[in-house]
Amino acid sequence: MTTAAKPVRQTDAAAETGLSLSAPLRINLSALGIDHRAPDFAERFCRMACDNDPYEFEYTAQGELIVMPPAGWESNIGENETNVPLALWRRENGGYASSQNVLYQLPSGAVYMPDAAWITQERFDALRSGEYRSTIPGAPDFVVEVRSRTDRVEAGLAKMREWMDGGARLGWYIDPYGRRVYVYRTGRGVEVLDDPETLSGEDVLAGFAFEVKRLLFDRYAELTGRGE
Repeated sequence: MTTAAKPVRQTDAAAETGLSLSAPLRINLSALGIDHRAPDFAERFCRMACDNDPYEFEYTAQGELIVMPPAGWESNIGENETNVPLALWRRENGGYASSQNVLYQLPSGAVYMPDAAWITQERFDALRSGEYRSTIPGAPDFVVEVRSRTDRVEAGLAKMREWMDGGARLGWYIDPYGRRVYVYRTGRGVEVLDDPETLSGEDVLAGFAFEVKRLLFDRYAELTGRGE
């Protein structure tokens, strides 16, 4: 992988087969002779991601590159409606909140971009200048993934387990199509909430309440014509 990577385009194989990059494309880096565990890989990976905007990139602990197409308006609604309340809470309570354009590197080696995340002020202050431009080490203290139409729930839940294993303290997997939320907490089992009104930041984000029914479930139902 070079820092001057060719931008990903829907041509070549995708165009020839009539396939659309509406779902993530997965590429085995090892098969391409790329060592994802090299000391400088995270930095080069970040540069490649910047060179290929608006596509987004993640890679797994097993060295699988995940290429994600532009989110589209449905997914963008989920990201925006989740991030705005979190950013407003952060202004009063500190720490650092990020949307889906900040990379986090887990102890496993995987690098992911959550839809919404927050780390403590202490962790943010400890970041070196280079980390502002590349990846933040460790999982966020709080992490949110919002399911998009092309996502499989099972894959989303597996990713949430990776976040928690990597050090996250509170996590939400929000399925706006199924009107369901999976709540992850350190050292505890997953709690499944069907059509909840609000979600609590609990002791990780004290006082934070997210109106998931009004901001996501009802909004998705209205915009996609699904109704109650």
